[in-house]
Amino acid sequence: MKTARIAVLLLLLAACAGPTGSAQNSPTPRTPGPLGDTWTGDGATWRQHKIAGPAPRYFAALAFDAARHVYVMFGGQTPKGTSDETWTFDDASWTLMKPAHKPPPRRDAAMAYDPARRVVVLYGGLIPDQSEGVTASDTWTWNGVDWSDVIEQSRAPGPREGPRMITAGNRVVLFGGRFANLTYFGDAWTWDGATWLRIDRSPTPPGRADAAVVWDPADSSIFVYGGNGIRRGGGPGETGVPLGDAWTFKGGDWSPIEVEGPPALTVANAIWDARTGRAGVIFGIRCPNPTNENWEWDGTTWTHTQIGIPARWGAAVAQDTDRNALVFGGSDEPGC
Repeated sequence: MKTARIAVLLLLLAACAGPTGSAQNSPTPRTPGPLGDTWTGDGATWRQHKIAGPAPRYFAALAFDAARHVYVMFGGQTPKGTSDETWTFDDASWTLMKPAHKPPPRRDAAMAYDPARRVVVLYGGLIPDQSEGVTASDTWTWNGVDWSDVIEQSRAPGPREGPRMITAGNRVVLFGGRFANLTYFGDAWTWDGATWLRIDRSPTPPGRADAAVVWDPADSSIFVYGGNGIRRGGGPGETGVPLGDAWTFKGGDWSPIEVEGPPALTVANAIWDARTGRAGVIFGIRCPNPTNENWEWDGTTWTHTQIGIPARWGAAVAQDTDRNALVFGGSDEPGC
């Protein structure tokens, strides 16, 4: 009888183990780090595209190429190193481009579409070397087929990591950035096809890198929130201090937004919500945790919600001419 009971017990254990006889373990939690997911949405609803595409990365540059009706992504930091890849996304699939020429690999560069010249403009970023990297000051343009090195080194705006560039009406505008944890910039520049021109007047926002920046088409102004400011007493490799202030830029002048809004937030993104006519600050790090919060500013008040995309920072985000947005990657690793 005892032998029979043991036999039955062994049969039950084998059945629970499955046809291979091995135990069924619960899924192993993903280690936080670079993300490689693709999302599109209008600010209210978001859809994940479960498709093949670029390797996971953060701090990639992304812009919508309105002349060719595709998004263009360049560079970023992958688990294998800093990328020099050029990818396009047509709302359905990613394509790895094979240009004859290309910028050196980099992360945290600025990129936007230039309507006047019908090209995508890339500026600055951090190019890897044997130590902490070289802060770039080069300007490249993308015509849908190949890259052109327009300015190899620029004295103005000069070397910058973490600047932001947006399409602002019929031109591109470059804002901010930093040179290590030594010099942080709060100025604005535009590109005329041959050189960069300063377009703002003092006083300017305190210098910062990795700010959330978006064009407000209703007011013909630029909205800026947060980013990293200088960390006094820190070394050149410090990431900076998260900021919690907001500014608008119009007609050459900067104005602070005095209404209290989001807590200090860095490496966030900004989108323009055409449904509500508001600037939205999405993602980023609220030290030390990544967030998927959405803070919207309507010119008078802030509203606070969450978006249906997992928390992250350093994501590649851009919008098309209808203000639909593409979100790719970023990182969900905690830290500040």
